Amino acid sequence: MEAYRVSRAANAPRSNAPNRPSVRSGLTQVPDWPYAYCVSTEQVRPALFFSLIKDDAVLLAVAPRRLRRWRAALFPLLAMLALPAAAQSPPCGTFKDPSSGAVLRVYSAVQGERQLPGQAAEPYHLQHDGDQLLAANTASGRIVTLAVSGDGRSLSDETHHYALDADAGCQTAPTFPAGSCRTDITTCFGQMTWAGADSWRRWCSEGVSAACNRLIEDYRSEARSAWVIAKVMANDSIPSSPPAVCVEDSEAFDAEACRHAEDAERAKAVGKALALTKDMPSEPILPDAELDEVAKLCRQQPSAAFCTAVASALRTAGRLPAAREAMQLACRGAEDPPACAQQVNQDNDAPN
Repeated sequence: MEAYRVSRAANAPRSNAPNRPSVRSGLTQVPDWPYAYCVSTEQVRPALFFSLIKDDAVLLAVAPRRLRRWRAALFPLLAMLALPAAAQSPPCGTFKDPSSGAVLRVYSAVQGERQLPGQAAEPYHLQHDGDQLLAANTASGRIVTLAVSGDGRSLSDETHHYALDADAGCQTAPTFPAGSCRTDITTCFGQMTWAGADSWRRWCSEGVSAACNRLIEDYRSEARSAWVIAKVMANDSIPSSPPAVCVEDSEAFDAEACRHAEDAERAKAVGKALALTKDMPSEPILPDAELDEVAKLCRQQPSAAFCTAVASALRTAGRLPAAREAMQLACRGAEDPPACAQQVNQDNDAPN
């Protein structure tokens, strides 16, 4: 096989020098291969296949008896040469959006954070996908898709355009066990709202603070419901025993009358519950086991929003030392940790 290099004007007239093929007959594009062409020549019977590389064309002359055998190998090769280069992964370092002042820091292939002016930094799980970077906010459960430039030095979405401001060495990317939230962050976040306490507890322990927030809010919701039920059951207008017409072994039993009596009692209880909602505490007292659990998770996976909620729950339950510890952990992620800690001290010194 012989190889020749010619200009893009491959079909321009040229002299038929000895041992050099003429390509006067022109170019024919091969179907379904945008940059692969077959060139028929006057002096050389073999078909010539080439792929455009910038302003040149690389020609490969193949003898007819070998063409059928080599065609399977040549076409994939030429197709790969014709494909555009994939965008590079963004380097580790600091990216800045000059128009908004937002800063995006990339620590490893899967770790990063974004910080808006006047706000605490938000942790992100990163996932590179072709010319896009999926940035999942592990605190809020939202995902942002960033377009990556060909050289990887700029990132952009609909509202921000980040340019690399400073390179930095990459940290070792953590590995995640099979089935964890971070192994498929998109599916995990899609299920976050309705996953349930068992999943939220597991994902929280994996460092996904959005799941921690869901878990403690679920506990609060259950505690509020329990508070309302207890108040309704303690009301004297709600009978504590079934009506006589509903006691099957009694002479007064009447299935139809029982059904009406139960409907009336149910309506009365619902009305009472609705009336109590205006007095329902926003921060109910959680059971001891749940308080112990969220306090432990706060120590293991401290985040500002979650540990603040834990501190409030502990304070409501009268566990002041534990509440102060949780709030100090929450202050680590605050924009101004000293000011946050000072406010914690003031709140703890204030009378209940």
